[in-house]
Amino acid sequence: MEKPTAIFQPIQVGPLRVRNRIEVSPAEPFLCTKDGLVTDEFVDFTAQFARYGAGIVTVGDSPVTQAYADQNHYVVNLADNMVVHGLTKVTDAIHRWGAIASIELNLRDDRRPEEFSKDEIHGIIRSFADAAERCRKGGFDMVLLHFGHGHTAASFYSPAVNRRTDEYGCDTFENRIRFADELISAVRQRIGTGMAIEIRMSGDEIYPEGVHAEDGIRFVKALQDKIDMVHISAGSMYDPRTMDYTIQSTYMPRPTNLHIAAKYKAAGLKIPVVSVGSHNIESAEKAVAEGQCDMVAMIRAFLADPQQLVKAKAGKVDEIRPCLRCNVCTGDDPHGCPKPLRCTVNPPQGRQPLFDVIPPAQPGKKVVIVGGGAAGMEAARRLTQRGLKPVLFEKEAELGGSLKTAGCNPLKGDVHRYGQWSIRMTLNDPNIDLRLGTEATRERVLAEKPDAVIVAVGSTPIVPPVDGVKGSNVCLAQDIDKGLYTPGKRVVIVGAGLTGTETAITLAREGHEVTVMDLLPLNAVRARDKAVFKAHRLAMAEGVQFREELGLVSVNESGLIGREKNGALTEIPCDTVALSLGVRPRKAVCEELEGVCEEMYFVGDCATRQGNITSAVREGFYAAMNV
Repeated sequence: MEKPTAIFQPIQVGPLRVRNRIEVSPAEPFLCTKDGLVTDEFVDFTAQFARYGAGIVTVGDSPVTQAYADQNHYVVNLADNMVVHGLTKVTDAIHRWGAIASIELNLRDDRRPEEFSKDEIHGIIRSFADAAERCRKGGFDMVLLHFGHGHTAASFYSPAVNRRTDEYGCDTFENRIRFADELISAVRQRIGTGMAIEIRMSGDEIYPEGVHAEDGIRFVKALQDKIDMVHISAGSMYDPRTMDYTIQSTYMPRPTNLHIAAKYKAAGLKIPVVSVGSHNIESAEKAVAEGQCDMVAMIRAFLADPQQLVKAKAGKVDEIRPCLRCNVCTGDDPHGCPKPLRCTVNPPQGRQPLFDVIPPAQPGKKVVIVGGGAAGMEAARRLTQRGLKPVLFEKEAELGGSLKTAGCNPLKGDVHRYGQWSIRMTLNDPNIDLRLGTEATRERVLAEKPDAVIVAVGSTPIVPPVDGVKGSNVCLAQDIDKGLYTPGKRVVIVGAGLTGTETAITLAREGHEVTVMDLLPLNAVRARDKAVFKAHRLAMAEGVQFREELGLVSVNESGLIGREKNGALTEIPCDTVALSLGVRPRKAVCEELEGVCEEMYFVGDCATRQGNITSAVREGFYAAMNV
């Protein structure tokens, strides 16, 4: 794309002048203490976004009551007066780089509105006001009040949730907004007019009984004289049907919720409208330039590349590291078993301050990398950051390895974009000595006289030794994705993991009759990766049939034979059998290269444990740091 300009225009938000149209939306990196006090790691994590040009940096989901803080650990606890000490460090770090410091105030309570007494309602309002005052004392310029995603503050406006019959009920519009009106007024009284107030809301709760855009716009118009900006998200955390709109997966279109924000912008609000949901720099520029919103908020794109605004301003948008929307950063059980934030494509993220500065390597150290997939390319690029000039052998004529295959399915546009970026950045790095189309035999590697060798040769697909598996009606699922095999009308995919299920979805959308079978119970398959659950749900919506606890016995011209858990044989008629049974390491190549020098690293799928893009990139990164 051309050099962005619209997103770099300043904007007035209440009393604040913001230097550009990009806000870092709130997230939970889980880098505070268990009790919610600020750590140096959290300060460094937050400061990076301001350092690299964001207009507003928003600290994420921060509890306003001790009861909520007791359930949500390792995030900022705004119910504790002692938090102000650390918040001052956070805002100092943000202000140093010229950004606006904001923080999200939230309450999640499992109770419905009618289960609160009036005294408890007044207590909630006081808790928000107390928290806002602590934010003021801590140096924040703005507070973001969370009125979205079905949380407590949002629930009072929803007739589908709020069954109260008093002045905080939903029998009249005045009663519906009373809780929000009183809460915002209480916060304003505590923080004064020098700070801004932004509210975050679900512009559309998506589920049929929920609040939709027309009602949401009415809500904002009634309160806009008391707030300075509105942040438009979507969905409810309490309705599984809408979760993909709240935290978008790779299967959702980009930018997911812009059309909702555009409705609010078109409604003639007097305050700026912020769009959030799977934006990148390209979509942000387009949205602001076309007047669909005033600002764009994003966090995962910043995690993938904190320097994205610096690169965009320099006209180097093609150098921005893309986000996969794999949601590794959101954790697998964030409130039940929280872990520090991690990013698939940017391993230093969440590991602050360990890798804030990439250390230089021993000058002139010779490093050979074998394999040009995700791990090998990551290692090569990181080594050049350390001042080295690695040699990279790739036996194929092109870089990419299994990373290219992973991005072939139409559902995996994000992986495709990352793969293309990784290849492009590796090819364009003048300090990487590329040996494409050259197999790294032991003799070739020894001839380089390396000081260190990183082996990243990947894996090969598993093909079970059953009768008929070499027939013309049998293929690998990935060969269908790559367009190397044309399946028949009826397809059975053996293996219910992510790759096989994604192939099933695309085939079902193309009109094929698809069955997915697996030797394991489906719950066991889903437990391995939260993305599998989403893929299974999407597949079932497309009409894909699943057969669990069924093992492949043989393949014949009319279909396949499977063995049930009880030992009984079952025949499934089909035209094509597609295998998606995982991969095994290229052990022979690893064994051939073992011991070519004293310092060796085996990374990615060729290591002892089966990996994915996350582990491949991480291990390639670590190898480059440890050389």
